[in-house]
Amino acid sequence: MRIWWASVTLMLATGAAHAQNSDLAILAGISGPRGQVTTAPTTVISGSVGASGEVNYAWQALQRAVDLYIELPLVITGQDRGTVTPGRVSDLSFKDVFFTPGARLKISPQSRVSVYAALGGGIASMGTTMSVVSPGSVSETSNRATTAALDFGGGLDFRLTRLLSLRAEGRDFVTRASLGSAGRNHWMFLAGIAFHF
Repeated sequence: MRIWWASVTLMLATGAAHAQNSDLAILAGISGPRGQVTTAPTTVISGSVGASGEVNYAWQALQRAVDLYIELPLVITGQDRGTVTPGRVSDLSFKDVFFTPGARLKISPQSRVSVYAALGGGIASMGTTMSVVSPGSVSETSNRATTAALDFGGGLDFRLTRLLSLRAEGRDFVTRASLGSAGRNHWMFLAGIAFHF
């Protein structure tokens, strides 16, 4: 985490020194809630809900027909899956963190609207906690794994003022299989605001 803060400080100082255009986006998204009831051969009730948050600092490295930004997206996501069966209640909780510095290419077909594509690589920290309650027994197991991650996606930015915009994006964080809530691919759709300075 110290490396991330040092990188942000260095980029802020470099951007200010060269009068480069920078932005700071704060985005959030949810998945679910989803529920399902199965009655055969036994009754099973299951449900899931998840949420994600992103803080993304970027500075403009090149301004041409297509603008190039260097970005530092930090994404934290969590998901809970609960299952109730006769004599057993279980909860599977995922808490994942992605940090994938990379590049963003932005095109502005209109003065207030721009679209962009992003590609980056870095690390992911994937955490899992399993809790089970059954007659006469309560158990909980936790583990966390750190692995390389690749992210790619795209988005839309709508300027409200010179300093503020609305932003929506979709990103896929790709990791080793069998980690986290979704295996190899971790799709997220987020929306929020971006500050331009």
